[in-house]
Amino acid sequence: MGRRLGKLVTALLIVVAMVGGALPAAAAGQRAMWVWDGPVDGVIDFSRTRSVTDLYLHAPPGFAANGSYRTFIEEAHAAGMQVHAMAGDPAWAKQAGTWRDWVDEVVAHGGFDGLVFDVEPYLHPDWNTKKQGRLIRSYLAGLDQATQRAGDTPVLTAVPFWFDELRVKRMLLIEHVLATTDGIVVMAYRDHAEGVDGIIEHSVVEAALAGSMGREFVIGVETGIAGLDKVSFAEETESFMEGQLQLVEAQFAPASGFGGIAIHHYGAYSAMRP
Repeated sequence: MGRRLGKLVTALLIVVAMVGGALPAAAAGQRAMWVWDGPVDGVIDFSRTRSVTDLYLHAPPGFAANGSYRTFIEEAHAAGMQVHAMAGDPAWAKQAGTWRDWVDEVVAHGGFDGLVFDVEPYLHPDWNTKKQGRLIRSYLAGLDQATQRAGDTPVLTAVPFWFDELRVKRMLLIEHVLATTDGIVVMAYRDHAEGVDGIIEHSVVEAALAGSMGREFVIGVETGIAGLDKVSFAEETESFMEGQLQLVEAQFAPASGFGGIAIHHYGAYSAMRP
């Protein structure tokens, strides 16, 4: 079965997810945004103007020594937004202790509404070598241990859409990730919603699996310069992007576990042409 046909067949599962999943559908307009700049001025005001509800705030190891994080979280909460501690690095794929230590720091700091792992193991030097299998197993082990360490704090992890093409011990890699965490942020980085190679096509498998497994799924899009035009909305206007995102929301709003759209990232998004 070809890759595209396989995706279309698997996408039929989304019907089951819409009516029989364990989680309720989220509001279609729910929006998240990556903030790599840390707790800087302007983020909360900008988020208000774009109806952003959730912030994935970069809080690297050692962040707790910076008192501005606590102030930022309090101001975001006062504005009605949730703040998720976000961190990760490809090196973490082989450093389970780093994951655990970071989770301990986030939990001890308090105030955060959740955690977002952005590790991206495929950027590790071992990925395109014979060591890939070992790297993936290490990544999944680290993810599992860190999630367990988080306790009741919700955990999402960012994943590329093509994690549904790799198999690890008879399961898709994306299934392993979903089984381990509370949900995923699918980096469906394309600059159009519908049709071949679009955001919707690259998200249907993840949506169906997340719904069937009682997990949350958020669909991520890119606004920064990414090398290939089709990967990002950087070359388009904000109004064009908004029209495409509304198509994505209309498609997935009925699906069990839909957690909305996540935009990557504040620095680029705030600089887009209207």
